[in-house]
Amino acid sequence: MEIAKVLAVIALAYVAFVALMEAVIGTVQPNMESGVRLTTTDAEGRSSERMLALLKLDGKLYISSNHWLRGWYRQALAEPKVLAEVDGIRGAYAAVPIEGEEWDRVADAYRMGFFLRFVCGFAPSRFLRLDPR
Repeated sequence: MEIAKVLAVIALAYVAFVALMEAVIGTVQPNMESGVRLTTTDAEGRSSERMLALLKLDGKLYISSNHWLRGWYRQALAEPKVLAEVDGIRGAYAAVPIEGEEWDRVADAYRMGFFLRFVCGFAPSRFLRLDPR
């Protein structure tokens, strides 16, 4: 019975750690030189901005949501007309979810190490392609 309590405490501590990391990641997001500044719009028409890592692969632009609770990702799915600043140039894009072979290629190129996956609570990787509009 004692081992069950220890495992429960470890599991709860890990969940709390991941929740803390998820809570602060938006507030301490770095200003990445090779990233993208993405602007999404919610159902009420309010826009919000955030910096995201950008993957350029085969002449296309990809962004990822490797966290459990990412409002920007849900907003981009609901309203795929987004604005993005890439290499200092702001433009209109369509955020397109990817799947199949394209998802496999992007996931292989955007491989996260164990430590980052651990910090993110082993959240599933989701990717969006940014197509110019």
